[in-house]
Amino acid sequence: MMAGEETDKLFHRRNCKARIAYLNGSKNVESPPVELIQFVDNAVNKMQSDLFTTSISELCFYTDDIDLTYKHFIENNVECLSEPQHFNFTSQGFGESKAFYFKDPDGIILEMMQVL
Repeated sequence: MMAGEETDKLFHRRNCKARIAYLNGSKNVESPPVELIQFVDNAVNKMQSDLFTTSISELCFYTDDIDLTYKHFIENNVECLSEPQHFNFTSQGFGESKAFYFKDPDGIILEMMQVL
């Protein structure tokens, strides 16, 4: 938990409290850790997430079994925007993958992908 004078100054808000989590999936410079911040305050302005609004457009997570992940999400009432979709970008120098978008508990749209 972050709280105190330094946190207030950092976020320009009095009595600011935040939970922080780091996703350290890789030590490669090309894949730095991701910092997730959740503000603990009822006055936080939450907006409906939209892929077509200027912001961070997405955060993508990789899985080894996207169909199993999708099934697990559905069984746990995670809102998914579609079932896993197959993409073939080999003609553009990339590969094949399957992906789907889903919403986290705050309604933020995220992506799940499996490289095939």
